[in-house]
Amino acid sequence: MAHSSGTNKATLWFIIGFLVLVVGGVIIAAAYSGSSSSNTATPAGFVATTIPAITSTDWTTGDATATVSVVEYGDYECPACGEYNPVVKQLITDYGNRVLFAFREFPLYSIHPNAGISAQAAEAAGLQGKYWEMHDLLYANQNDWVTTDPTQVVAKYFNSYAQSLGLDVAKFDSDISSTQVSDKIAADVASGNAASVDHTPTFFVNLKQIPNPTNYAGFKKVIDAALASATASTTAQ
Repeated sequence: MAHSSGTNKATLWFIIGFLVLVVGGVIIAAAYSGSSSSNTATPAGFVATTIPAITSTDWTTGDATATVSVVEYGDYECPACGEYNPVVKQLITDYGNRVLFAFREFPLYSIHPNAGISAQAAEAAGLQGKYWEMHDLLYANQNDWVTTDPTQVVAKYFNSYAQSLGLDVAKFDSDISSTQVSDKIAADVASGNAASVDHTPTFFVNLKQIPNPTNYAGFKKVIDAALASATASTTAQ
């Protein structure tokens, strides 16, 4: 009986091990497929919502008269946003004035303790003309400040970022908690909520939501298609 029990256990563990290998293989294959694809897969049930037009209150880079726009709703504490930032920066460099890029604050307060204060830091820097510079610093140094107590992160990290950008640090500290900054963030969040934004980053091309591209090539394909469509529309007129 002892031998039979041992044999049954060995068989059970063999089956479990086999299943783990099969499932692991499927997961790895799916991950590899996702990272190597240049296409943007449309998730089941995806609904392309729309957002309000870009205005002078938005933080933008590029030509305001560009025929194609890309708007990102992001959270500075969001790891995925941090991973996408180099891709977006490369797109900004490569497309120049052909595409207008904008970033809207969408801090996920319930899961990211420093999401709100980091958005405030970016907005406060923007009031001194350094929005995009602070934007990039926050993402580049995300791993440094992300676990810091929200009541200490400004003094410990954000003030030094402001100083490195040549900002008036006293004004920066004051602006962080200003009504002007909080109202701007609230307006961004409200526009995102109205468009059913429920994750970060969420991207919109020509004010219409797109599934998040898996890589630079996938993003480029979406933008190139939008540029081609805009050119065709202009030619037809």
